[in-house]
Amino acid sequence: MMVIFGCVLLILACGGGGLWIAMRIKKRPREIRAAMTALALLDTEIYWGATPLPEAFQVLEQRMEEPWRSFFAELARRLRQGEAAGEAWQDTIAACRRDFCLRQTDWALLKDTGKGLGRSDRDDQHKQLERIQRQLALLWEQNNVRADQQAKMWSYMGFMLGIAGAIILL
Repeated sequence: MMVIFGCVLLILACGGGGLWIAMRIKKRPREIRAAMTALALLDTEIYWGATPLPEAFQVLEQRMEEPWRSFFAELARRLRQGEAAGEAWQDTIAACRRDFCLRQTDWALLKDTGKGLGRSDRDDQHKQLERIQRQLALLWEQNNVRADQQAKMWSYMGFMLGIAGAIILL
């Protein structure tokens, strides 16, 4: 009886792990898409609205959903404390990174965004934000379809590994 209970528990644990990994894989394209939206809004605030960065980040905080809302709230807080925009961007990425499902390559691209913020004029910031948005769009296109396939694979594989482990235990 205990062996059967152990086998069921093993199957559920492995299946749950697979489902958790699948959920994180599916979340990544949504977070990339949200980053594209956030950068478009930031570009609008900076270029067309001539909004100072702390206020632009507050607008993004109000308009974005989690985890980006917390990201921009932290940025706005750091800028109000007098931290430079580029430094605040890098530090916020380091602080908030664990709340996201993005990969190292995604973060490397987003880190580039902070390099020109607050240092150059509106036109240069506009060009940089447009460039990053195009790169994110390519990244999103590459990963959107593949994410569904990988998520499905991980959800099945988790349960299959649990079943294989249960068979070995029996």
